[in-house]
Amino acid sequence: MSTESSRRAFRFQLRPRPAQEKQLARYAGMMRWVWNRALAEQQAARERGEKYAAFASMCKWLTAWRAAPDTRWLADGPVHPQQQVLKRLDAAFQTFFANMQAGMKPGYPRFKKRGDEPGIRFPDPKQFKLDAANGLVQLPKLGWVRVRMSRQVAGELRNASVTREGKRWYVAIQTHQPGVLPAAGVAPTLGIDLGVANFAGLSDGRLIEPLAALKELQRRLRRYQRSVSRKVKGSCNRKKAVVKLRALHKRIAQQRNDWLHKLTSDLAAQHPVIAIEDLRIAAMSASARGSAQKPGKKVCQKAGLNRGILDAAWGEFRRQLEYKLAANGGQVVAVNPAYTSRTCRVCGHEAVENRKSQALFACVACGHTENADINAAKNILAAGHAVWTSSSKPAACGGVVRRAASARTKRAAPAKQEPTEEAGRA
Repeated sequence: MSTESSRRAFRFQLRPRPAQEKQLARYAGMMRWVWNRALAEQQAARERGEKYAAFASMCKWLTAWRAAPDTRWLADGPVHPQQQVLKRLDAAFQTFFANMQAGMKPGYPRFKKRGDEPGIRFPDPKQFKLDAANGLVQLPKLGWVRVRMSRQVAGELRNASVTREGKRWYVAIQTHQPGVLPAAGVAPTLGIDLGVANFAGLSDGRLIEPLAALKELQRRLRRYQRSVSRKVKGSCNRKKAVVKLRALHKRIAQQRNDWLHKLTSDLAAQHPVIAIEDLRIAAMSASARGSAQKPGKKVCQKAGLNRGILDAAWGEFRRQLEYKLAANGGQVVAVNPAYTSRTCRVCGHEAVENRKSQALFACVACGHTENADINAAKNILAAGHAVWTSSSKPAACGGVVRRAASARTKRAAPAKQEPTEEAGRA
């Protein structure tokens, strides 16, 4: 059986010399200028009633800009990353047009400001070299730049992208790897129930406490936000306060990302196929503020719950788990989360009264008691088995754990039923 090839990215922190760092900042400014100038040209053409200029036309603009006396400084930078900026802008416009046709929110491309550069991308492996043994990467017009090689790069080099986050520079190297045979005949061996009070309950009986990176630094974050709001716009003190606030946000994100990577790597190494809930996170974390005519109820409690959901980063957890399992030949099976939290895994009885509290599940029919998250995780594992073994729907399109249809009353099926009183105080 043939396997499809895959691509994988390896991200490292750069350690450029002062002269190299200055040059990188200059190149990043060029990329931002190219994006903004091309976007302005597209807007001007639209106002004149002209058609959209595709990527090939924008490349002609770039050639003219690099040769013009006023913008000849663009020729000091590598041309391929500048072309890649135009390709990204073209992709953004194509998404905008597709959303308009589908009746969705268009999302018109925006101008880039300082600190929001589109990145420096080298699309050809001939344009850069990697010396992993000595921790060096060679980039066009920059020479050899030191890299913090935290792990080995596997696969054939494809492209490299350099980005700036705060005061640090990072390089992401994408490689080409041969595909891995999928796990044949292996049913899900683990079910995961995601939550807020506990990040996850596992069907093997383990409970994973949340990191709560945002919650731990919430007071400091509010203090930094107040400091920014009290400064005069455009002043040097406000710029310094913004730098501190941005660094704190970055620290929170890095802590969360590191924790998730360690957790997902451990789970992917132990289990080839994992069943999880197919959660609609955007709908679950929507605001309860309502409108002036119909104001919402318990807005503060819902805001605390939303903050806890977003701090848990369920979507990022699932994304990491999916690609790590796929790299090992495994798979994530997504099941319908409805009623998994209040269905008894022993007798199958489903009722609101079964969920006594955030932590306790006690079936009113058979008397079975268990941790509520563990019980839900075992239900998710059972639903994952049903999806996996289904012959009519072999893809992971969602399993159902609930009573028979004839015994149920007609009502909307919530995606999540666990109590939220603890999360509301977050």
